[in-house]
Amino acid sequence: MSSFLESPQFPIQEINQYSAGEKRGGGRPDFWEMVFWWTRKPLIGARSVIAGALLPSSFSHLEFKRLVGLWPESRTPHKKNPKVIPQLKESFSNVKFLDPFAGFGSIPLEAMRLGIGEVVAVELLPTAYVFLKAVLEYPKEFGERLVKDVERWGRWVTDRLHEDPDVKEFYGEGVAVYIGTWEVRCPHCGRYTPLVGNWWLARVSRKGEKDEEEEGEEEEVKSGTFRRLAWMVPYASSSAVGVRIVDLNRELNVKEAKAKINLKQGKVEANGRTYNVPRPNVQARREIATCLLCNNAIKKGGKEWYAKEALKEYNENLESYLRGEIALEDLLKSRARPRILARVRIISDDLEFEPAIGEDDEKLWRALEKLRRM
Repeated sequence: MSSFLESPQFPIQEINQYSAGEKRGGGRPDFWEMVFWWTRKPLIGARSVIAGALLPSSFSHLEFKRLVGLWPESRTPHKKNPKVIPQLKESFSNVKFLDPFAGFGSIPLEAMRLGIGEVVAVELLPTAYVFLKAVLEYPKEFGERLVKDVERWGRWVTDRLHEDPDVKEFYGEGVAVYIGTWEVRCPHCGRYTPLVGNWWLARVSRKGEKDEEEEGEEEEVKSGTFRRLAWMVPYASSSAVGVRIVDLNRELNVKEAKAKINLKQGKVEANGRTYNVPRPNVQARREIATCLLCNNAIKKGGKEWYAKEALKEYNENLESYLRGEIALEDLLKSRARPRILARVRIISDDLEFEPAIGEDDEKLWRALEKLRRM
């Protein structure tokens, strides 16, 4: 008997579409961020292939889509468990599954989520083996206890960091996160311009789900109630680019903001007003950037894209600096250098966004000097 996977009813186009979306920014599973893995398989693709191989060709097309989660209203079906009906649970529980080259574990993970009775993952690479235990074995073995342990040790690490003299020296009081980017010396006007691919600081729906888009991705207009909407807006002075913060919840004095967002156009409509969110001034894949001071395009350098050449130069100069061959002043004259744009404080369990000040960049350089001495 042939399987549903071999059937013309197998929704390969939709699976490809959702798999591509899963690999983009905002779609990637959270645990993927632990380590980059070149051959990582999209979860929805693995889930669909496994389920398709276990089901008969006569299985309902709609029931299959409901099982794996292929519905238009769900942009990221892999973030929810498959809906395995009782009749299939018994059938799946009698199956034994082996992945002899498990890698980061996408395939065996989806086998477990489908309720397959025995799942075995084999991998010889030490790094992958450790992550397989973290993703597959420990959650199943320890369950809720593991969640509590991670929370407890997370608090312990945070408390120790608050006591660390280096953290106290280089982090401002109450600052939880610094947000930075690269800036390059414009080949046209000679001034440094930041390269920013995303000016958003927070875009969180009422459900608490982050809504992120990857550079160049076109999304539909989104309307709804948002727990937080905040972004940066650059402004130009005679010699540098600064940023100001637009925190819509603070501006409207509301805990939740009803808004309509057009990510492609960079527009937010709320409370009868239209706000403009800056578009990225760098597109790395197209190898083009725009200077925020003179508005000229930054394209080719000598042999490569100018920004790419500048970053290579900084990394080479950084190695020379850490070896004591050049001074910090020489490093800071590189065509590219890091730049702090904003800082995030946690006040009464809420986030407070602030523009960075010159002292924040100075702390960065003092930290680098301490690293060099170490």
